[in-house]
Amino acid sequence: MEIFKWTNEIEKVYDDLITNAREESLAEIKALRNNQEKMKEFTLNQKQNIVNLALKELSEKVEKEITSFKNDLNQKIKTIEDQFQMSKNKIIKSITKKLGFEF
Repeated sequence: MEIFKWTNEIEKVYDDLITNAREESLAEIKALRNNQEKMKEFTLNQKQNIVNLALKELSEKVEKEITSFKNDLNQKIKTIEDQFQMSKNKIIKSITKKLGFEF
Protein backbone atom coordinates (compact mmCIF):
# COMPACT_ATOMS: atom_id res chain seq x y z
CA MET A 1 0.00 0.00 0.00
CA GLU A 2 1.27 3.31 -1.18
CA ILE A 3 -0.34 5.35 1.58
CA PHE A 4 1.42 3.39 4.34
CA LYS A 5 4.72 3.62 2.55
CA TRP A 6 4.22 7.35 2.14
CA THR A 7 3.24 7.69 5.82
CA ASN A 8 6.32 5.72 6.89
CA GLU A 9 8.51 8.01 4.80
CA ILE A 10 6.91 11.07 6.43
CA GLU A 11 7.54 9.55 9.87
CA LYS A 12 11.15 8.83 8.92
CA VAL A 13 11.63 12.40 7.67
CA TYR A 14 10.00 13.71 10.88
CA ASP A 15 12.28 11.53 13.03
CA ASP A 16 15.32 12.63 11.01
CA LEU A 17 14.36 16.30 11.45
CA ILE A 18 13.91 15.85 15.18
CA THR A 19 17.22 13.99 15.45
CA ASN A 20 19.04 16.65 13.41
CA ALA A 21 17.47 19.45 15.46
CA ARG A 22 18.45 17.69 18.69
CA GLU A 23 22.04 17.18 17.49
CA GLU A 24 22.31 20.80 16.36
CA SER A 25 20.91 21.99 19.68
CA LEU A 26 23.31 19.79 21.62
CA ALA A 27 26.23 21.00 19.50
CA GLU A 28 25.17 24.61 20.06
CA ILE A 29 24.79 24.03 23.80
CA LYS A 30 28.21 22.35 23.91
CA ALA A 31 29.78 25.26 22.00
CA LEU A 32 28.15 27.78 24.36
CA ARG A 33 29.29 25.79 27.39
CA ASN A 34 32.86 25.69 26.04
CA ASN A 35 32.71 29.42 25.37
CA GLN A 36 31.45 30.08 28.89
CA GLU A 37 34.22 27.90 30.35
CA LYS A 38 36.83 29.84 28.38
CA MET A 39 35.35 33.15 29.54
CA LYS A 40 35.28 31.89 33.12
CA GLU A 41 38.90 30.76 32.90
CA PHE A 42 39.92 34.09 31.36
CA THR A 43 38.14 36.01 34.11
CA LEU A 44 39.71 33.86 36.81
CA ASN A 45 43.15 34.40 35.28
CA GLN A 46 42.56 38.16 35.22
CA LYS A 47 41.51 38.13 38.87
CA GLN A 48 44.53 35.99 39.78
CA ASN A 49 46.81 38.43 37.97
CA ILE A 50 45.26 41.35 39.86
CA VAL A 51 45.74 39.55 43.19
CA ASN A 52 49.33 38.63 42.29
CA LEU A 53 50.09 42.21 41.31
CA ALA A 54 48.60 43.54 44.55
CA LEU A 55 50.58 41.00 46.58
CA LYS A 56 53.78 41.89 44.73
CA GLU A 57 53.26 45.61 45.35
CA LEU A 58 52.46 44.96 49.00
CA SER A 59 55.52 42.76 49.35
CA GLU A 60 57.74 45.43 47.81
CA LYS A 61 56.27 48.07 50.11
CA VAL A 62 56.80 45.86 53.16
CA GLU A 63 60.40 45.14 52.09
CA LYS A 64 61.01 48.87 51.68
CA GLU A 65 59.56 49.59 55.12
CA ILE A 66 61.62 46.78 56.68
CA THR A 67 64.79 48.17 55.10
CA SER A 68 63.95 51.65 56.34
CA PHE A 69 63.23 50.30 59.83
CA LYS A 70 66.53 48.37 59.87
CA ASN A 71 68.44 51.48 58.81
CA ASP A 72 66.75 53.59 61.49
CA LEU A 73 67.37 50.91 64.10
CA ASN A 74 71.05 50.61 63.16
CA GLN A 75 71.40 54.40 63.31
CA LYS A 76 69.85 54.53 66.77
CA ILE A 77 71.99 51.60 67.99
CA LYS A 78 75.11 53.40 66.75
CA THR A 79 74.02 56.59 68.50
CA ILE A 80 73.44 54.68 71.75
CA GLU A 81 76.82 52.94 71.43
CA ASP A 82 78.56 56.27 70.80
CA GLN A 83 76.82 57.89 73.77
CA PHE A 84 77.72 54.88 75.92
CA GLN A 85 81.39 55.12 74.91
CA MET A 86 81.42 58.85 75.66
CA SER A 87 79.75 58.35 79.02
CA LYS A 88 81.97 55.38 79.82
CA ASN A 89 85.13 57.39 79.19
CA LYS A 90 83.81 60.32 81.26
CA ILE A 91 82.87 58.03 84.14
CA ILE A 92 86.24 56.26 84.06
CA LYS A 93 88.07 59.62 84.03
CA SER A 94 85.91 60.89 86.87
CA ILE A 95 86.53 57.78 88.99
CA THR A 96 90.27 57.74 88.32
CA LYS A 97 90.43 61.44 89.20
CA LYS A 98 88.52 60.89 92.46
CA LEU A 99 90.70 57.94 93.36
CA GLY A 100 93.81 59.88 92.50
CA PHE A 101 95.05 57.58 89.78
CA GLU A 102 95.63 60.32 87.23
CA PHE A 103 98.99 60.07 85.63
